[in-house]
Parts: sequence; C-alpha cells; structure tokens
Amino acid sequence: MFDIGFAELLIIGVVGLIVLGPDKLPVAARTVGLWVGKARRTIGGIQSEINEELRLDEMRRQVAMQKMNLIRS
Repeated sequence: MFDIGFAELLIIGVVGLIVLGPDKLPVAARTVGLWVGKARRTIGGIQSEINEELRLDEMRRQVAMQKMNLIRS
C-alpha cells in the first residue's frame, strides 16, 4: 500500500514521542494501527468485489458470444 521504510517509521516515532509524550504514544499508535487495519480490510473487500464483477462480466460476454454462435449455426 504505502512504501514506508524503517527510517521513515523511526522519524515518525521520534516526532510522535516528542509531540505526544511517552504516556499518550502507545494509545495513539494502537489507534493508528486499528485505523490502518480497517482501511486495509475495506480496500481488500472493494478489490475483491471489483474482481468478482469483472469475472462475471467476462462470463456474460462469453455466454453472449456462445449464444450468437449457436444462433448462426
């Protein structure tokens, strides 16, 4: 999804530690993790629905082509 390396995560962690402090940082990290998890599940669901619709559309086209071939014969 995102191309974030270790150095970027370290910078985000240090900035978060400075801004939020050591008391609030674990709660904020947990909350962000939950949001990211929900977003990934939602995106995965949308992708699977799109793939299923594309597969069904291709099957409909094949059936229509087969029907046309049968009518011509």
